[in-house]
Amino acid sequence: MLRLDTDRLRLVPLSSAAIDALLAGDGSRLRELTGASFPTPVRPPPLTEQLLPMVRARVAADDRQEGWWTWVVVRKDTGEAVGSVGFGGGPDAEGAVMVGYATYPNVERRGYATEATEALVEWALGHHDVVRVCASMPPDNAAAIRVAQKIGMRLLGTVWEEDLDDVL
Repeated sequence: MLRLDTDRLRLVPLSSAAIDALLAGDGSRLRELTGASFPTPVRPPPLTEQLLPMVRARVAADDRQEGWWTWVVVRKDTGEAVGSVGFGGGPDAEGAVMVGYATYPNVERRGYATEATEALVEWALGHHDVVRVCASMPPDNAAAIRVAQKIGMRLLGTVWEEDLDDVL
């Protein structure tokens, strides 16, 4: 089973079955599949709920997709799910992947997003076909910008995205 460990965290990619359980709010099934306990009521981390059905379909259709989508971030000491981190699929033709991250509100500002994102970026850059990791975020999301800066990302500019307006 694929997983990554940091000093405080364990990262586990979500299988299609785990995504089904998360969307259904089935905490006991999620614990069985991921080894993590989720906040009650069980719900996806912020900003991920709308994406998970698409992610589920991609992971279910091709097991080679494991790792290139959503990972649950789990505290090692408590087994508590604190958020998620992931990519928007495997590397594109130019060797780039897009990373995203979110934590549950009750655990913000504890460095979990930074620690998990850094581990996942290192994992991705360890693949010979990945040469660049990108992120896209609204300019007013100071916490997301801070995470990106802490792991060594740099601002390349602003672009317009249909659903979000201007993003960094």
